[in-house]
Amino acid sequence: MTVKVDVYSFGILLLEIVNWRSNAEYRSNQETVFLLDTAGNLHAKQKLLHLVDPRLGPYDRDEANIVLNLAIKCTDQSPSLRPTMSQVVTVLEREKTLEDISTEIASST
Repeated sequence: MTVKVDVYSFGILLLEIVNWRSNAEYRSNQETVFLLDTAGNLHAKQKLLHLVDPRLGPYDRDEANIVLNLAIKCTDQSPSLRPTMSQVVTVLEREKTLEDISTEIASST
């Protein structure tokens, strides 16, 4: 496994925590629905907050947006476009923004 795979797995974990579901949900008709696919569709529609499970109770929408968009960034199909774990930490600690790390990633590829 590589460092970028670890970042990908962390992105999946973030989605699972916010949504209270595992990445793969099996339906009775032999269909499998993946949380990442749902997140990608909602991201394209700019409706990522629809992923937040109501059981989390009241939450800060800005914080949730940061975490969800970070999860999307961590699970990018292209490993070279994923942040490093140290970049992830700087976003979670509010030392950098997603835009900051996106610029860093773009300049390093």
